[in-house]
Amino acid sequence: MSKNVNPSKFLFDIDFAAPPEPEVVAAPEPEIPMIAVSEHEKLVATAKAQAFEEGRAQALKEHATAQETVLTQEVGRLVEAAEAAVGGLEEQQLAQEKDAAGLAFVIARRLCAHLIARQPLAEVAALFSECLGPLRRAPHLVVRIHERDMEAFKKRADPIVHEKGFDGRLVILGEPDIARGDCHIEWADGGIVRDRKALERELDGRIKAYLQARAAELKAGRERAEPANQKDAEA
Repeated sequence: MSKNVNPSKFLFDIDFAAPPEPEVVAAPEPEIPMIAVSEHEKLVATAKAQAFEEGRAQALKEHATAQETVLTQEVGRLVEAAEAAVGGLEEQQLAQEKDAAGLAFVIARRLCAHLIARQPLAEVAALFSECLGPLRRAPHLVVRIHERDMEAFKKRADPIVHEKGFDGRLVILGEPDIARGDCHIEWADGGIVRDRKALERELDGRIKAYLQARAAELKAGRERAEPANQKDAEA
């Protein structure tokens, strides 16, 4: 009785000396964390609240910065407006002082002219009397006045000469170039002049000098105040 046997195939392609190939084991799948729905909702609510507070804090910070910028700009504008207003007031005050001084000078000049026209020898006689006291021992004295007032002054000078005890020689000369109300009083080693026009020019110069000094003082005050105001505005 014959028996069928399946012959094994030759295994010439197998390297029996090579180590066996490792068995590939599949990695376990990661576990998905699971939380309760209530806890999830609580975490979401907390995150929303935190995000809201952070956004609110940032908005408040930006608003405060914007308000500070606006406030600084407004302060700068107010400082400039105040400087302009003060400068305008100072200029107005200076202009008023100038007008007042000019008006007073004009009034005084016109009043003086009217008084001299009415009493041309009043100031001349007063000056002569004032000079005659310390000059009563002078050997001679010369008075030069307007020629129209020479005779009238001689009548007014005699009582003054006797009152002051002047023993010298008095010479009164009429000069056409001397204005009425003016005079020249001369003695051996000196003299004095009353010149209304020169006096007016001197007063006018002093008034102008005062006004110029006031204007320079106000300008210097504004220049000193500008750096301080700029520092305050920057601060």
